[in-house]
Amino acid sequence: MRPRYLVAVVAMTATAAPAAAFDMSTLGYGSLFLGDFMPLINSSPQLKKEVGDALAVAKKKPDEQLCESPRFPGPWQRLHGEQVVPYVCNIGGRWLQINATLKVTGPKREVYETETPAALKHASRITQTQPSWTWTDEDPRRTK
Repeated sequence: MRPRYLVAVVAMTATAAPAAAFDMSTLGYGSLFLGDFMPLINSSPQLKKEVGDALAVAKKKPDEQLCESPRFPGPWQRLHGEQVVPYVCNIGGRWLQINATLKVTGPKREVYETETPAALKHASRITQTQPSWTWTDEDPRRTK
């Protein structure tokens, strides 16, 4: 069972819940390399340092470290296959979960908060900003 995430307007009880403007509950999960979302990691100097230190201990490069995250499924005409927060990685036996503010927009800057026919057809851009993260000894997907 995959975790469910709600729009940020709803009070979040879990410390690792993402601050998001898009309801990710309809997305599936897929794997990707940590190097695929380095721009988000690099946007926070502290996160960049922590991830770099963990990779050094694990003797891995970002393009060698597998992670998982939600993925936009086939019906999304322009976003099919794109992956978004939360990213979950097991690096050297420790679990990292990265969340961020997620915004899905169309060509006229319209904002989509849920999966609708218009969103499926017109959504064309994903913006992930303001990362937050937690390190745990247990898989954070199992604690939900």
